[in-house]
Formats: sequence, C-alpha cells, structure tokens
Amino acid sequence: MAENPVKIEKKKKKKGLSYLWIFLIGVPIGVILAVLDVDMGFLDVYSWSDFVAIFILFYVGLFLTINLHELGHLLFGKLLGYQFLMFRAGIFSIQKENGKLRFSIIKNVGYGGLCAMIPDEDATMKEYAVYSLGGIVMNLLTGGLFLYLSAFMEPGSIWKMAAILTGGASILLGIVNGFPFFSMNQPTDGMMFFSILRNSPMAERFYESSLLTKKLSSGIRPRDLDLLKDFDTIGDMHDLTKAFYLYFQEMDKGNRDAAEEYLLDVEKNLHKVPPYSLPAYYYELLFFALLSGNLEKAKVYHEKAGKILMKDQDINGLRVKAYYAYIMEKDAEKARTLAQKGLAMRDHYPFKGQALYEEELLKELLQKIETERQGQ
Repeated sequence: MAENPVKIEKKKKKKGLSYLWIFLIGVPIGVILAVLDVDMGFLDVYSWSDFVAIFILFYVGLFLTINLHELGHLLFGKLLGYQFLMFRAGIFSIQKENGKLRFSIIKNVGYGGLCAMIPDEDATMKEYAVYSLGGIVMNLLTGGLFLYLSAFMEPGSIWKMAAILTGGASILLGIVNGFPFFSMNQPTDGMMFFSILRNSPMAERFYESSLLTKKLSSGIRPRDLDLLKDFDTIGDMHDLTKAFYLYFQEMDKGNRDAAEEYLLDVEKNLHKVPPYSLPAYYYELLFFALLSGNLEKAKVYHEKAGKILMKDQDINGLRVKAYYAYIMEKDAEKARTLAQKGLAMRDHYPFKGQALYEEELLKELLQKIETERQGQ
C-alpha cells in the first residue's frame, strides 16, 4: 500500500520544523554566550572520552527525566482516585490487563514514556487540571534535586556535569510543557491546565474524550453513548477520537456502511495519531478489512499491529486474532480457541461497555463456526 503523498509532505514539514526548533534554540544560546563573553575554559578539564561519558549519562538522565514526568501524572492520578491503565518507559510497559498488572517489553517508537489513566465517576474538569500539572511539578522538583545534588559532587567530574545537564533539562521540560501549544496533535499539559481555568471550549472538547472513556469503563455500550458528529472534516486529535468512537457506535448498532465511512475518515488521518495509540486503530482497520473481504489490506494492518497484537490477551485483541484466524488463515479450530479465550476475559476488560460489544462479536463468530461444522 503506497503512502499518501499528503502524509509524506506533512512528515517532511514536521522534520523541517524539528530542524527549525534546533536552530531557533541553538542560535540564541550561542549569541547569549558570545554577548556575555562567558568563559568556557571550565570545559578544558574534560577529555574527549569524558565528553562521550557525559553524553551517555545525559542521555540516560534525559530518558529518566521524561519518565519522571509521566510518573508525576501517575502519582497525581492516584491521589485523585483515577483508574490505572498503563505506564510505559521506553520499551518497558506495565499495564492493567484482565484485572492484573502485566509487564512486557514492546517496540516503542516516537516517545519515551506514557501514562494512561481514567478519571473516576465523580471527577471534575478542575481535578483534570490538577492531573495535568503532575508531570510539570515532578520535572521541576526532580530538576531542582539534580542541581542541588550536583553542588556536592567533585568539581570537574563527569557526574557533576551530567547532573547539571539533566537537572537543567528536567526544569526546561517542565517549563516548556507548561506553555500552551500542541505537540503530536495533543495539547500540552500547560494548554490543558490554562484552558480549563479559562473554561475554554477546547478544554471541554478534549476532556469529552476522557468522559467517553469513563462511560465505556462504567459499562455503557458504544451504541448507547451520547455521541454527535460536530465536525465536517477531522481537524485535530479530538475529532479523530470522536470519529473512532462513532465507528464503534455504528458497528455496535449494526450499521456497517455508516461505520465504514467513519473508519475511512480515521484511516485518512492516521498521521495525526500519536505512535502509542496507533495499535488500537490498526486493530479496527484490520478487523473491518477482514469483514469486507479486503484481505490484502488486512495483511497490511496485521503486519503493522505486529507483536503488540500477537501478545494481546485482552478481549479486543483476541477478537481481532480470532477473526483473522477464521477468515484469513481458514483455521476454524484456532479461531474457536481464541474466541472462547476472549469470552473468558470479558469481565476483566477495563472498558466494560466495550466488552459487551466484543462479547457479541465473538459469539457471532462461534455461531458461524458451529453452523459450518454442523453443515459438514
């Protein structure tokens, strides 16, 4: 499947913007150092091997800084009574699956960390504003701690320089994240916080996605969600998320043609989806391709879903794998086993409303397999 030229052009623009940011940040720093006539002689005590060691330690520190940011969200979320879903640090993932915490190692592209939590039933937007501050507060506190500890380290040591750089990076990350702008089509923590304080419609739109997730987790089926298409074209991640929910709603109602329209819109805008969310979209594009008989497309998205789908033991992943085994692999027995395993996991799935929809699909598949067996 050839990549959309529009997507290629947008990727080029994003890459160009990345270089522009490096230029805009690097040049002012160089100018400031020159104007202030900063003496860089303190760097003379370091050898080339020291600089390599400092770079490696700083890289580790930067990775730590990013994940301490996510840990801040986790701690604030727990204090607010939010439901834990997932925490990722690089290739390492801890997620709640079938009622238990599962540790796994997965390919993790495009981000260093992730924290996913669901607000409780009584949560308010003000509380969500507090949750948004978790990462910023953690970065500022840990950045200050690194700088404080560096004061007690041996002058000229690689550890001292690495601690200073890591502390500075942590504080900078906290400050930058406090500014209101979009990153990877998602609002920064600062944008969410200030938008909620100003009662901005933008904050309400993005918070709506959290509320929809909360409703699914409380047991409301996709077909019973109070959803209204309020966009002509998908403009941002909120619109894309709503289109995805509308797809589920139409599928749950049995309106496959309407569902296909929403899914096609979603597919055209996959470039707007953060990397960590892509597997969920790949699952449904794969599933619908199977139902539609588009097996070539199904193969493409099966490959994209990759190891994440292969290791998925939740009811939705097992549903996709069961249909793939039945339609693509022509292995009814394997499909039956996967479907039965999926049904056994229904009560452990965190999104109880979606689990009811998943259960119905799996039962339909088992009925087809049984009817086929009796006809032989």
